[in-house]
Amino acid sequence: YHYMFISLSRAAFILREVCASPDSLSLGQIALKTGLARATVQRIVNALEKENFVQAGAKGVRPGWGIRQLSDISGPNISHEIRPFLYSLYEKTKETVDLSTLYDGTVLFLDRFISDQDIRSVPDVGIQYPAYSMANGKSLLSKLSNDDISALYAECILERKTSSTICDFNILIGQIKDIREGGFSYDIEEHAIGSCAIGLPLITNSKMNLAISVVIPSCRFDSQRHLVEEALRECVEKCNIRLKELQVSK
Repeated sequence: YHYMFISLSRAAFILREVCASPDSLSLGQIALKTGLARATVQRIVNALEKENFVQAGAKGVRPGWGIRQLSDISGPNISHEIRPFLYSLYEKTKETVDLSTLYDGTVLFLDRFISDQDIRSVPDVGIQYPAYSMANGKSLLSKLSNDDISALYAECILERKTSSTICDFNILIGQIKDIREGGFSYDIEEHAIGSCAIGLPLITNSKMNLAISVVIPSCRFDSQRHLVEEALRECVEKCNIRLKELQVSK
């Protein structure tokens, strides 16, 4: 019991430091802030990541979508307000549904309903995916200017994640133009082989950039596409109405 209490206390200590930091923290920085050994920090971060309480990547450790379900980290808990609509989208499609925001050119997951089908697609939260390689990421980028998008990726160089990743900046901007005009964003095995997705941005008056996406195994993409697009469009319309209501009530 005593050992379990110490472990929980250390995990809480690390979570407080990660959530309080405006930027990602390296394992060394967490060790310095908490006074814990780096090996201990690594072990606890690995456990927290499995529960989606943190996301750990090349740029460090940051809050994961799991912890955002438990507390309001950055302002009003928008994800809580629109969660019923996300669940309805999940119920209609039976596919994985994500709510995401943009973080330093990558996708940060805020909330998620995971498909319970035998064959399903779930982005690995332990990997930082560049926004241009994901449907939700492209929707998020569509809320930025072309100059801002260019600034996110040095000299417009786009890293190839799979053979289908869009690495031509002009093609990417063309896709984003379509999204700005009301079209869907797509990821056709661009961030991972065997995984596709369809996304749309949300309209918010806050500084938070949000998008919803439905992740679909490649083997079901063609058969599910029409159903997902209809359900996603309906979900986003309801979310936008709710977000406008929240803005008016302030």
